[in-house]
Amino acid sequence: MRKIAIALFCGFLIIGVALLGVRGKETTGQLRLQLVDAESGAKLGGMVRITPVDGKKPVELPGLLDRLRGLKKTEKLTGWYVVPASGAMTSLPMGKYRIEALSGLETALADREIDVIATPQTATIKLTHLFRPKEQKVVAGNTHLHLQGISKAECEEYLRQVPAADGIKVMFVSYLERAEIDKAYVTNRYPIGDLKEFEPTGVIFNNGEEHRHNFEAWGEGYGHVMFLDIKRLVQPVSLGPGITAKGNDELPLRPGIDDARNQGGTIIWCHNQLGHEDVPSALTGRLHALNVFDGNRAGTFEENYYRYLNIGLHMPISTGTDWFIYDFSRVYAQVNGKLTVKSWLDALKAGRNIATNGPMLWLSVEDRPIGDTIGLEKPGGLRIVARGVGRQDFQKLQVVQNGKVIITETATKNGDKFEAAIDRNVRVDGPCWFALRIESETKNELEQQLFAHSSPIYVEVQGNRNFEPEAARELLKQLEKARDDIRARGKFSDNAARDRLLALYTDAARDLNAQIKRRK
Repeated sequence: MRKIAIALFCGFLIIGVALLGVRGKETTGQLRLQLVDAESGAKLGGMVRITPVDGKKPVELPGLLDRLRGLKKTEKLTGWYVVPASGAMTSLPMGKYRIEALSGLETALADREIDVIATPQTATIKLTHLFRPKEQKVVAGNTHLHLQGISKAECEEYLRQVPAADGIKVMFVSYLERAEIDKAYVTNRYPIGDLKEFEPTGVIFNNGEEHRHNFEAWGEGYGHVMFLDIKRLVQPVSLGPGITAKGNDELPLRPGIDDARNQGGTIIWCHNQLGHEDVPSALTGRLHALNVFDGNRAGTFEENYYRYLNIGLHMPISTGTDWFIYDFSRVYAQVNGKLTVKSWLDALKAGRNIATNGPMLWLSVEDRPIGDTIGLEKPGGLRIVARGVGRQDFQKLQVVQNGKVIITETATKNGDKFEAAIDRNVRVDGPCWFALRIESETKNELEQQLFAHSSPIYVEVQGNRNFEPEAARELLKQLEKARDDIRARGKFSDNAARDRLLALYTDAARDLNAQIKRRK
């Protein structure tokens, strides 16, 4: 009897230990994440961050793509992961968590709690739209992206997931060269042209080229310029010993720009005013658009964007993200007809667009949309209607006329969004342009300072465009500064080669001086 009792005791002990072991393993719960449109129930792509309710540090989400791949993480910039429209499965230690979720720039930030238990479960997170680009027939595009330091497989997964989850519909990657370092440029492995393999993502991809020159390995030179929707690479891709580690500085960007234009390509100057050849290129009509804040916050709208507009140039504004998609930066362009690479670029070149990493902007002058030209026979009053809507507090909505802020409206919180509206009559005494922008110190979820700016609406009086001599004189100063810098830093085989290069700047200055004299 005693042996039986001992045997039973041992058996129960073994079972108990086994049960305790099983319970010890049940510390992790399976969680499926699904983002949906709060109104329609349609599945959405986006990004999420999950934090214990009793902690400050977000948890890792195995099985999900790190949205911050390639970026420098900080205490504030951490924990965001991609959730495709099809949803995603992850696992978490059991406990209570806070889930933050959003989809691109177009939804409010959802914030809810969940109790992760041993039983697998689904968290369906409803996202409220702040605006719907499709209803306004505007399409989000990113004109500037490269990836480096990751494998081809990791690159494929990044391109398949991140742009779609961010709400990008047209994505331009581009080929570029730098001596030795470019071996890590994984996006260089794609062919020039449309990348059909990414069509199932719902994003149109095209591979172009970044044509560039630097005097040193980094910093300023003749500049960087994007060639989009080209048929073949423009050679040489990079210019000067600073980037190529060979040769000299005798070849400007102009022949490459002309080659790309002859191919039917779209030419976009990169990095705002960085580089010397932007002014000669703009004055001769070789640029289709100007990228601002694509890679950093260098420069201001006043340099050189407003100067171009103030001498009568029609110049659309644009943007992108350069290395990895470190920001929500995009161009919303109003596309006519079927969406293609060409139709989107045509919309950009026509100036029917805004550039933003935060709020959506709307602007009309006398019911004419962004990109239009209004013809007046004489000075008079014009009605300006403007609106901004965004997830963060964009603080000030501003109407700009000829580079000067003429109307400011403070953004106010309304439910899940911040918004501001303007409806004002303005007197016009001569040719001018109007644009809408924000002024804000607020940062978005990717820890980037907010910006948003429309392309202009132009006003001509008796067929004349605006021309401000002061803006022209500022550009003349830049041309002279560029010539001095080229003389000091450029490497040339002889003086004749140097003078041929400098002739681009001399000719541009002569033509600009002639315009100033004609308007005296």
